[in-house]
Amino acid sequence: MSAPVEITKSSAIPFVGAFNRARLGFPRHFFQSDGRLSSDLMCAAVFRELRKRGSRGIAIATRHHELFLGNPDVDKIIYHRQPRIDHWLRHGLPLVQFNQSAYDPSRDADEAPKEHVLIEMCQRANITGKVELRPYLFLAPEEFAAGRMGNNQVVMQSSNLTSPNPMRNREWYPDRFQELCARIRDDVTVVQIGAPSDAKLEGAIDMRGKTSLRQAAAILAQSLVFVGLAGFLMHLARAVDCRSVIVYGGREKPSQTGYVANKNLYTQVLCAPCWLRNPCDFDRKCMSMITVDQVIAATAEQISRYGTLLEVQTAVL
Repeated sequence: MSAPVEITKSSAIPFVGAFNRARLGFPRHFFQSDGRLSSDLMCAAVFRELRKRGSRGIAIATRHHELFLGNPDVDKIIYHRQPRIDHWLRHGLPLVQFNQSAYDPSRDADEAPKEHVLIEMCQRANITGKVELRPYLFLAPEEFAAGRMGNNQVVMQSSNLTSPNPMRNREWYPDRFQELCARIRDDVTVVQIGAPSDAKLEGAIDMRGKTSLRQAAAILAQSLVFVGLAGFLMHLARAVDCRSVIVYGGREKPSQTGYVANKNLYTQVLCAPCWLRNPCDFDRKCMSMITVDQVIAATAEQISRYGTLLEVQTAVL
């Protein structure tokens, strides 16, 4: 781009920002995450804490506007389906950035957060006092009703490798998920959600690639428990008050990214938590040590607690 065009663009930014603020009704708080689905969803925890403190005029710039539909804590959603227009609709705004751990490509590793990621996000928003570490997603009654696939519904995923940041070290084993499905499906209706390329679980209602984000949320909201991996679906389940069994292995600690209402199967081997995405010098021992029997026991325990209020971890900032 030539220098005159660059100068013109730079000089226009204050005017574009003023126009955007006026167009949005001059919100007091502007936020944007790093663009990951899980990061966007966890912003809802920050907005709830701001709202509890009397804040108004909360705006979120997002590529995933459906996560915030019906959310009473969000006043403005900055989104347009056309990327170029979307860029200009948020250009020049005083956005507070929520970024998760820094990534080191030389090691294929994320930097471990010093505290739970939701604590760090609340701190970034200058929130003080007691906070609750959980996200929120709000479903309309008709959306919630459509999530019922069968009686005694249990949701499972078999992989998370189709995410924008695939991590082999977060993966359990498709054959173990299949064994788990086979052993529990006589007592429950197993519903599989995820990407079309995820390993198919025989005996489950196959909803891979057939749901929107909100439809997946509704299925989770209607289920006894979610059984899966650390990642977006874990956060989505907690956002709609669905208990989970999360096969963590040893890549990251549940205390850094998870929720106390879940059964988090973490293996404290010597190298854990490593925060490596894909390389492993120990053949992922932290994952192989987690057995199907352990997951079944954890699933049964969570099902026995269905209908009770989910525990919420708190922190004082």
